[in-house]
Amino acid sequence: MRFLLLVAFLALISIVRGNLYGVWQTNNIANFGVINQQGQTSLKLEFPNFVNTRPDNSAMNNLTTIMTFVLAQNGTEYLVTVNVAKNKVIYFVPIPSNLGQIEGLRYDSDVNSLKVCIPTNNNTYIVGEMDPASASYDVYGYVEGVLIGVGLSTYNHTYYVVTASTSETTLSKFDTRSAQHIGDVELIIPQQVTSGPYNLLYIPALDEIVGNVVVTDSNGNSGQDYAIIDPETGAVKPLGIFSPADQVNVITHAAHQNILYATVNYNAVLQFISIDLSQQKVVSQTPEGTFVVSMGYFTNV
Repeated sequence: MRFLLLVAFLALISIVRGNLYGVWQTNNIANFGVINQQGQTSLKLEFPNFVNTRPDNSAMNNLTTIMTFVLAQNGTEYLVTVNVAKNKVIYFVPIPSNLGQIEGLRYDSDVNSLKVCIPTNNNTYIVGEMDPASASYDVYGYVEGVLIGVGLSTYNHTYYVVTASTSETTLSKFDTRSAQHIGDVELIIPQQVTSGPYNLLYIPALDEIVGNVVVTDSNGNSGQDYAIIDPETGAVKPLGIFSPADQVNVITHAAHQNILYATVNYNAVLQFISIDLSQQKVVSQTPEGTFVVSMGYFTNV
């Protein structure tokens, strides 16, 4: 009996054990490494004289254990890909300057393709696939408006792109295998939501897409909350995990099973938090001394 309990305990440890990797900035050095479940960082790679100032613009491939992110130096941006299992840079390529600031990096691990949104000169974004080894790209299609957020479901192989115009917020869907634009849906935004959703994240354990929305109250308070986004009906449902009075601003997040890890400004204090999405509540919260700008959770490391 004791042996069975020990096995069960060790299995539980293996399930909840942290495999968070991320990028953070220390003065003029971009850093890459491990982040534990209290937000403490362990350095693996340094990039002196490089900066990463655009939160959550990274992609992780759990199957191949690689993470791709953007670093900048002297006005030039670079697409950097790291093998997290070996703590080794495998690609470090300049992004052509005519592409502007690329956004929306996401991997579909099953087809091993990196999705991207590339701005054009007429308030339009190219939606496509980028080669991390060369920064060359193929075009899937186009979306118009202000780019709000992106997400990717590895379950149904769909890349989601949220754009906003003066009259509506639209969720556009692209098949990551066929490279086809498979439809748009107008998002149904509740009255208390004034912008978003941002930073879309697919949660396989719950088969849900979550994102951040800005909510306000009658006292004029404003801050971000988490919301569920239904890609079929367009419904956006705030979860009430944070109130407008909390004045939360989410910098980056990652998830494993039903637990979401996030770096947030909480009432102007940097915090590392864990959220149980199945219970829709914060389960841990600690002060964060490191400005983590991108994170990914790996189960194969």
